[in-house]
Amino acid sequence: MSGKEHSGAPRDWLIVGCVKKPHGIHGDVLVEIITDFPERLQDGVQFGLGDETGPAGTFEVHHVRYHKGGWLLGVSGIQDRETVEAWRGQYIFLPAQDPGDLPEGYHYDHDLVGLACQSVTGEPLGQVIAVDSETPQGLLIVRRGTREFMVPYVPQIVTKIDTEAGVITLDAPAGLLDDEYLEA
Repeated sequence: MSGKEHSGAPRDWLIVGCVKKPHGIHGDVLVEIITDFPERLQDGVQFGLGDETGPAGTFEVHHVRYHKGGWLLGVSGIQDRETVEAWRGQYIFLPAQDPGDLPEGYHYDHDLVGLACQSVTGEPLGQVIAVDSETPQGLLIVRRGTREFMVPYVPQIVTKIDTEAGVITLDAPAGLLDDEYLEA
């Protein structure tokens, strides 16, 4: 499927979490995980902190562990609750992995935007203008002419992605990309 990426973030930094609230009195914070690869945030790793446009500063992970479905994060040099209280709602960033290091079948969302879509027989179907990763399976937003279609990002429909050729092959079921079904 896809690596999580926020459209406002620069491509060299990817959003991996969102600070929810301080935890305890020694500067730890609870962080919502927003990545398919949470294991990348480890003790000693440098991370960015900022709004959706990108990191405004960098810090080092002192310790991290899973807690109630998220991360409990301690930051080197931060030992008071007041400092991390101001971090609520800020995003945690990690450097993007080289696409060749991603598991087979994974792509960053931003690498899919702009790719042409075609049917399994080579018929042009439109162009990917966005990726919605908020749904369980993800959606490709495909524009053809003035119409936009939501295509489930599942292997049964998205059969091949060739980022080098700039093409995504879709095996769309009848009606998914058909204008005539919309006009009836």
